[in-house]
Amino acid sequence: MTARKIRIILTKHCKERAFERYVTTLEISKVINNPIQTIYDDERQNYKSYGKSENPSYKDQPYLVVIHNKINTSVKVITVIWTDKGGLKIIGFNKI
Repeated sequence: MTARKIRIILTKHCKERAFERYVTTLEISKVINNPIQTIYDDERQNYKSYGKSENPSYKDQPYLVVIHNKINTSVKVITVIWTDKGGLKIIGFNKI
């Protein structure tokens, strides 16, 4: 049995931030498909997932946070952010 491929849709805002922050669609896909942790933000009603990049754009910020809405087999990515362990804690992740 093969795993279903998640369809990833990037918002205009996400595309702009990804370009500015040197984030590739492959890196976004890796986080969406295999996150270290995903949390739900009740206030903003979206999900936040993160992963560690093998080749981060910023060596002091190796973690990529992907903020997205989860819709069955489709995920709309709102934005992406590079951060460090301290930033992960501030965002609310606890599996660091």
